[in-house]
Amino acid sequence: MSTALPSENLRSDNNGTGFRRRDVLFGMASVLVATSLLGYPFLTQAEQQTAAANPLVFARFFTLSRTITEHQDIDQGMSARIFTALSDSIPNFSAQIKQLSALLQPEQSAKQLQTLAIQTGLQDLLTAIISAWYTGTVGHGPQAVLIAYKDALMYRPASDALIVPTYCGNGPLWWTAAPPMTMTPVR
Repeated sequence: MSTALPSENLRSDNNGTGFRRRDVLFGMASVLVATSLLGYPFLTQAEQQTAAANPLVFARFFTLSRTITEHQDIDQGMSARIFTALSDSIPNFSAQIKQLSALLQPEQSAKQLQTLAIQTGLQDLLTAIISAWYTGTVGHGPQAVLIAYKDALMYRPASDALIVPTYCGNGPLWWTAAPPMTMTPVR
């Protein structure tokens, strides 16, 4: 009679009836992430429902986001908003997130994940996620969705010296006017 260790019960066997340790950990993480979203009153009901309806995919997305931005302190509420906007705009988003998260390894850098994403044809998804975090928008043109302005990651490198510009100093549409006359020294 053999005694199986608890960790052995979490390994997938050849016929697929067991659980993989990674799936169990993602499942536990998804429950924690989904319940933690309740503390974000600014999330729309649709954003909360999208994350709650797909907690495992959302947990994978959150983990991927932390890896590819190399920021462990990213906001879960903003993550839920980006997740919803990307899932609305990218066909087969959940399946692609699953494929991309399968490439994750412990202690992996963003550059290493990017290399693997390029090799597997997931570069566009990776770029969309990074762009959303750094610009605070999802998509381009009239269909673009603003997720966050002040909290976009592109402002972090200069946050100790510059404030995030929250208004246009020269008025709306200032760039449409003729440029001001410049004073050039006469020689």
